Order: sequence, then C-alpha cells, then structure tokens
Amino acid sequence: MLKKMMLVLLLASVAVFAFAEGQTDGKAVNLSLNHVGATDHPYHAGAERFAELLEEYSAGQITVDVFPASQIASGSKAIEYVQAGTLDIALESTMAFSNFVPEVGVLDLPFMFSDKDEAFKIIDGAAGAKLNEIAEKKGFKIIGWWDNGFRSITSTRGPVAKPADLAGLKIRTPESKVFLTTFQTLGAIPTPMAVSEVFSALQLGTVDAAENSDSNNIKNKFTEVCAYYSVTKHIYTFEPLIMSLDKFNSFSPELQDAILKAGKAAGDHQRLVSKDLDATNMETVKNSEGVTLNIVEDLSAFQAACAPVYEAFPQYKELLDLINKNR
Repeated sequence: MLKKMMLVLLLASVAVFAFAEGQTDGKAVNLSLNHVGATDHPYHAGAERFAELLEEYSAGQITVDVFPASQIASGSKAIEYVQAGTLDIALESTMAFSNFVPEVGVLDLPFMFSDKDEAFKIIDGAAGAKLNEIAEKKGFKIIGWWDNGFRSITSTRGPVAKPADLAGLKIRTPESKVFLTTFQTLGAIPTPMAVSEVFSALQLGTVDAAENSDSNNIKNKFTEVCAYYSVTKHIYTFEPLIMSLDKFNSFSPELQDAILKAGKAAGDHQRLVSKDLDATNMETVKNSEGVTLNIVEDLSAFQAACAPVYEAFPQYKELLDLINKNR
C-alpha cells in the first residue's frame, strides 16, 4: 500500500508538470484512474478495458494506471482530488458527484427507470448530453456513464415486501439528499455512513439494514450479517467516469477524441459485464446460507409512496421533463 501511495504522489507530480507543459506534443502521458470496486468487480473490468483501448487509440501516447478498491480515495474525496489535479480520473457514484454537480441528483430519484436498457437509453440521449454540458460548466468532463445498478435492501430485522416494512428501520444510505428524502418519506430512519463502515455497523446493530447494488452487496459480504435480502429496485444508480475539464482540455483534439472513444467503448463493455452478472448475483444470494431472498414483483405501492420525493425536488423539473420526453 505504501508503494502504491508513493506511486500516486509521483503520478500527481508528473500530472501537474504535464499540465503546465500542455502535454499535447507527442510525449507519452501516464494517467491515474481510481475506482471503488475490487478486481473482480465490473468497474475493474471496465477500467482495465479503458486503459487498454486508450493506449491503442492514442498510439501509445497515453497509458493508464488503474487503482481499484479506493486505493487513492473514495466518494467526494476522490472527486476533490480530480479537481486538484492529484488524481486524473475517478469512477465515482452519482451520489458523490451530486455534491459537486447537484443536477446529477435527478438520476437518483426513486423508480426513475423500469430497467437497465431504459436507463442506458436516457443517459446516452438528450438528458445525458444536458448533464454532460452542466458538468462542464462546473469544471468536469464526463468521459462515460457506467453501470452501478438497481439497489436492493439487506436487513437484519426482516424482509421488505411493502412500504410499511420500512417504518422505523434504521438503514444505511449514501450521503445524498435524494436518498435521505426517499427513505424518510418511506418511514425509515436513514443513516449516512461510508460503505467501508457498513459491515461492522450491521454486525454491531448500529443500523438494521443497508441498501446498495447487488454486486456491491455481495462484494462487501453484507449477506454474511443480514438474514434478509429484498430486491426492491428502489433506485437505479449510474457510475460516471470523471476527469477535470482543465486536464481534458490540456490534450490535443486527437487525444481528446481518443479519450472519449475509449470511455464509450469501455463503458459499453462494463455495462455488458455488469448486466451479465445480474442473474449470477441472484443465484449467489439464493445459495447464501441463512439468507431469505425476497423479490418484490409489484412495485406500485412503493412507487406511490415515493411520489412526494419528486415534489421535494422542484429544481429537477426541467431535467425530468427532458428524461420523460425521451423515454
């Protein structure tokens, strides 16, 4: 780990020097990319493909070192590092990114998308283009929108089959206004905390439940401490691949095209890997000893209960209209 961090600091100093020099004159550039997933997570599959393709598309002018499992930072801290130029690229959640670009929070509204194909269609269309434009005005370049997935609830207290089952449930959520409002509206007691603290919080009874994408629930071993797994699909979350606009603009137009082309192709690959893993994830939960799997087939009661959440965010109306227009 010490060697890794020393390498990060070295990369950071090189990055600052490279930016000062412009680094668009044919000299090789090495970029750092940090993500939160383990090496067997779809994030890593996408990040590795991005590194491979960018080196190919740039004819060797740009190479990428991938740092999985939040080796450099996670959440808002990783995005702050991108702003400061000490990290070149971060693959981070919309929840964290909405602290810097609040408009991105529209994507986290409950029951926004019926399935992943619809989510991809929206983000690859006019609504995604608008969010990319807004992000650029705030100093960020979004290289791609990757798949985090629909979220399920892991609980020590019982299954969540209807909204009333959330009443009084102390549940860990990300530090996001949309998430907090959603679970407060459903009668739960949302408790923001870092994902690294969740396992022990569930084990010690600090919280009764947590919610996350299926891949993250499994990779973080929440099924080892939660006897109930409820597939509620209450929120779908993207994972944007983020670079500072200043850093992106320091490259020649040809290399900018290479970065965007690699981001798109690697994102398509990551989405497929993640989508293919969905069925495997359900089998993993089914086969987890001592875990009861509850798949909520009819979500209409949850959708109705979450209607006030949309009313709580009138600032998203224009973006919501654009999303609904392009479904």
